[in-house]
Amino acid sequence: MIINNNTSNRIVGLASGLDTDQIIKDMMRVQRAPLDRLLQKRELEEWKRDSYRDITNLLRGLKDEHFNYLKPASNMLSPSTYKKYSASSSNSGVVSVSTNAEAVTGTHTISVARLATADKAVSTGSVTKALEAVPTGDYMLGGKKINIELDGVKKELVLDDYYDLNELITKADTGLQALVDKAFGTGKIVVGNVSGKLNFSTGAGANKITLTSGSKDDGLASLGFSSGSSNRLNTSSTLEALAGKLDSGLTFSADDKLVFKINNKEFSFSKTTTLSSMISTINSEKDANVNIAYDEITDKFTITAKQMGAGDNIVISQTGGSFFDGASKISIASPVQAQDQGVDAEVVIDGQSLVRSSNTFSVNGVTYTINKVHADPATEKETISITQDTDGIFNNIKGFVDKYNEIIETINGKLTEKYDRSYLPLTKEQKEAMSKEEIEKWEKTAKTGLLRNDPILSNVLSNLRKALFDKIEGSGVILSDIGIDTGNYFEKGKLKIDETKLREAIANNPDGIANLFNKTSTTHPSYSRELSSDERTVRYNEEGIIQRFSDIIEDNITTLRDKNGNKGILLEKAGITNDTSEFNNTIFKQISDYDTRIRELEEKLIKKEDSLYARFTAMEKALANMNSQSNWLISQFQGG
Repeated sequence: MIINNNTSNRIVGLASGLDTDQIIKDMMRVQRAPLDRLLQKRELEEWKRDSYRDITNLLRGLKDEHFNYLKPASNMLSPSTYKKYSASSSNSGVVSVSTNAEAVTGTHTISVARLATADKAVSTGSVTKALEAVPTGDYMLGGKKINIELDGVKKELVLDDYYDLNELITKADTGLQALVDKAFGTGKIVVGNVSGKLNFSTGAGANKITLTSGSKDDGLASLGFSSGSSNRLNTSSTLEALAGKLDSGLTFSADDKLVFKINNKEFSFSKTTTLSSMISTINSEKDANVNIAYDEITDKFTITAKQMGAGDNIVISQTGGSFFDGASKISIASPVQAQDQGVDAEVVIDGQSLVRSSNTFSVNGVTYTINKVHADPATEKETISITQDTDGIFNNIKGFVDKYNEIIETINGKLTEKYDRSYLPLTKEQKEAMSKEEIEKWEKTAKTGLLRNDPILSNVLSNLRKALFDKIEGSGVILSDIGIDTGNYFEKGKLKIDETKLREAIANNPDGIANLFNKTSTTHPSYSRELSSDERTVRYNEEGIIQRFSDIIEDNITTLRDKNGNKGILLEKAGITNDTSEFNNTIFKQISDYDTRIRELEEKLIKKEDSLYARFTAMEKALANMNSQSNWLISQFQGG
């Protein structure tokens, strides 16, 4: 019942004793019937919309699985789907192989004389300054502490009192050398006096030393070091912070930039750029085509060309500041040339000598990846076997047929479902009188048959079935030739596969199968929403089954608009979520119209209910006055 919030002036049954609310509710039930019918019609439209969207999603599933270039293994639009080959190598450790649709069955031999390598430039020495400093001269360090971190392991050392630098280093038990030997093991850190400077260096197997302040009574400053001093670069530091830590120094241009070119790609970095950011920028730049890295173990920079093979693939020129001509100590002339020149791969395939700039290359549909050089290429060779992958081709075709059968079975079911008009959407009052299970059972029946004999679905089904058997120009093969045909009439167009016949066709006529399924129109090779009716007919007649299916699906579910501004037929009818068609389609407009009519009718019902309450309130007031007069008369007679 429609409720009016303004009930303060209502007098309900005080004088009459009537159940006014129930009486008005019963009277409004008849008045509400037209509103219930509108609400039911609105809900029916929502159910129809959802049913259309189920079909849309089913077609999208076929497109995503079998017409998707991002899924090459099952993409029926790809020529390689119908020409699958298995390739094997007699020794995949030397050479591994794969194939594409251009391969042919047979065997090949390959000998590997040389692997391709890339240009490489490497720093000629350690790039970081030695870890050394001049102590302040205060050697009374008893009880003070310093931290030393070696390759990620940190230890705190407690210092002693010393007479001079030499005793600081060599004092038995409490000298720095004794302390680090005890903390990390003998020979990993070497403490020395180099021209009056306290020096820390690594021994065999150790690499990075970092000095930091102790927990209290810091002794590091007295040794002449700042906290964080290290014999390796911190790539998170800015270029400016690293300038003083590089062995050859680092300078910037007049405008505080570091500017250089790598393979004619110019880079410019400010002082505040971190080393890691600079490295990342260089490595991600396609035109530079190199990788630069800092190796913490060797304390060197390495630049490696991404392009393998012979040729000058690393050319660097420093135009502002100094990095490549100083800081990294890459010993190269200007323009920079690699220290280790790359070379081409050399192989012999089927007796033919080949030179390639990469270790992965393709020849006649076979992709070779060479991994190792033969010890004696003149006598050693590997055998490559190419065989047809009949199972792979068969499984793809069967997968497509199974999905097609699922689609036509679903659409046929929607088209033939019986609609029972006695099962309408439940009203609010009806739902309140039913259990959850009863509601679900009722609505399941009420939702059936909503798309019975629907013209859009009938057209989709008809087009898909015609596409299977209409003549394909230039193809001498039909489905029945390869063991695919329709079943009994009551199966309504579902396809059946003669597995033996299909496998034989795959083995004996792969080109014929490829044409049947995936022949591309020569006149109009690409699907377009702008093709005229005649052009579409030409394209249809020239293309294979899968191309036809793809066009039919696009016609119905594409989000692209044609010259009239329309999207796919199903989207124009019912839309799809996460697209503008969700709120711009025929059914949405119908639902919106119902919403408007429902609001108008609800307003009328509110006014009608208010009118009834007003009448009953007037009646109650009249009865109350009559009762009051009657009581007065009775009291007069009794008092007389």
